[in-house]
Amino acid sequence: MAIVGFTQLLSFMLFASVVWAQDRPANRQFMWKWKNPGIAFQIAPCIPLELEVMSWNVSTNDTFGVPPYYMQAFPLGGTPTTTLLGTSNSSLSWTNTYAPGTKLLLTVVDSTGSYGGVPGSLVEVINGVSNGCVVPEPSAPEFTVTPNITRGERLRTCEPWSVEIKGGVPPYNLSIAVINSPVITNVTIPSGFDAFTYINRAETGRTMIIGISDLTGRWATGTPYVETYGSEDYECVGLVSSSSTAARLKEETDARKRAANKRRTGIIVGVTVPLVIILLALIGGGVWWYRRRQERQAREPAPDSVEPYSYHEEPLTLPAGLYGSSSGYSPVSKSALETSQMVNVGESGVLSYATAPSGAGSPSIHGSFSHSSAFTSSDTAHTGGVRTRPSFNTFPVRPSTSKSAEAAQAPVILSPDSEYASGSSARPVSGGGEEIIIQHRDGGGVVRELPPPYADRSRLEE
Repeated sequence: MAIVGFTQLLSFMLFASVVWAQDRPANRQFMWKWKNPGIAFQIAPCIPLELEVMSWNVSTNDTFGVPPYYMQAFPLGGTPTTTLLGTSNSSLSWTNTYAPGTKLLLTVVDSTGSYGGVPGSLVEVINGVSNGCVVPEPSAPEFTVTPNITRGERLRTCEPWSVEIKGGVPPYNLSIAVINSPVITNVTIPSGFDAFTYINRAETGRTMIIGISDLTGRWATGTPYVETYGSEDYECVGLVSSSSTAARLKEETDARKRAANKRRTGIIVGVTVPLVIILLALIGGGVWWYRRRQERQAREPAPDSVEPYSYHEEPLTLPAGLYGSSSGYSPVSKSALETSQMVNVGESGVLSYATAPSGAGSPSIHGSFSHSSAFTSSDTAHTGGVRTRPSFNTFPVRPSTSKSAEAAQAPVILSPDSEYASGSSARPVSGGGEEIIIQHRDGGGVVRELPPPYADRSRLEE
């Protein structure tokens, strides 16, 4: 009777401990760690690694999960594995069989499916002493999982993440794990469905993976993974994760793409149209300004074009006898001078003159003048063979002022250094004829000889 009572008491205590353990969350019953603290986040293949399982609440130290324990390794883009660790929570061992360069998300699970959490970083496989135990990835897997987002891309908070399953034996089990998280989400995909859409509620700045296993416990190849980012509001009101089919998933994905393209098109149109309008306005303004400038230039008279001309120097010979021979010029006889001097002032006030042929020492004035019609046939008769020079152009006789008239009445005195001087005073014309007159614009009414460059006028005024 006492033995029966003890057996009932033991059964009650075991049942109470199981119920007490079940009152805890499924993912917060135990923790795990490497016994060697130097392992950190790099491991080599084919080397046994020791680890241990601890109670989640280290103060009470009352729960350690339900043995046996298993290591689940999720390689990014590869095929997950489940490996037996042992039954003693203080003496567990795991050997890595993944190739160097592989990045793993590791977690420990007990026989009830309770997880011991995920470390704070991915574990990288490095080269070791031997790689003989490494299991290569299947070249043509029959059981695969394909995400709608490229592996390694970013996933915004509350954004849907869909996966399509091919092969395997339904129903499927879906495991969603995030680094540095005590919680691993397990979802069963019923038979008849081969796709699943998960609404991202994971913490931002983490690596998240999805592992798919079938009824036989086999894992699908091609584990998808993303980097989470965005808002820290993880409620995602109105959004629910759900199972689906590949055909329906394709329709939903295409609809989301069309909506995204529509939004993108709206943004492009909203930005491009104003830019095009501004560009057309600038082009129109430029064309209007150019045409206005052309019309203004067309209305303005063109500047007169200047015809090129050439200047020819011709010697102008004056009668040497009039100025004497003191300057070194050869003298001319009185009779030759009288016959060579002709002054013809007509009614029009035009002054013409003729000169005798210049001698070797005759003074000359250089310059070209236009021919005048003031010479008559009688002039030619008087001069005979004497070559005539052209006359000044006709110009009106200006009224004389008092000073100019006074200067005209006074005798012209040439300076001794003048080119045309013949002494200290001018010589009058012999023979009682009119004296030679060289017309200038400021000569006044009574025309007298004025020195060409006005060099002697200062003496006249003295």
